[in-house]
Amino acid sequence: MEKRQRTLGEKLRELREYYCVSQAQVAQSLNIDRSTYSNYELDRTQPNLENLVKLARLFGVPKGSLLPDDEEEETSFKELLKHSGMLSSLNKEERGLVLRFRGMSRAHKDKIHERMDELANNPD
Repeated sequence: MEKRQRTLGEKLRELREYYCVSQAQVAQSLNIDRSTYSNYELDRTQPNLENLVKLARLFGVPKGSLLPDDEEEETSFKELLKHSGMLSSLNKEERGLVLRFRGMSRAHKDKIHERMDELANNPD
C-alpha cells in the first residue's frame, strides 16, 4: 500500500495546532494577512522562499521538513518536536507562548523581557 504524501498545507496546520495558535497569530508573525496564511494551509497558494524559511524558524523545524515527504521516511512533526529538547516538556499554553515570542520583533522581545523582569522582582 502506497503512502500518501502530506502537503505543505497539512504540515503547516499540524504544526500550528501543535503550538495551539491561530492562523491569525502565525500570519502576524510573518507580517502577512490571515487569509494569505489560510491559503497556505488549504494548499491554494505556496509561501515564497522567504516565508517558508520564516515558517521553519517559527515552528522550530528544519526547512527541509516542510518539503514533500520522502517516501522512505515520514516523520510526524509531533515526533520531531517530541525529541527536540525542552519543547517536549512544555504544555500547550507554553508552546503557544514560545511560538508567538519567536515571531516577534527584537524590540517587542526586549519589552517582554523587561516586563518579565518587573514581574519577577515585584510579585503581587
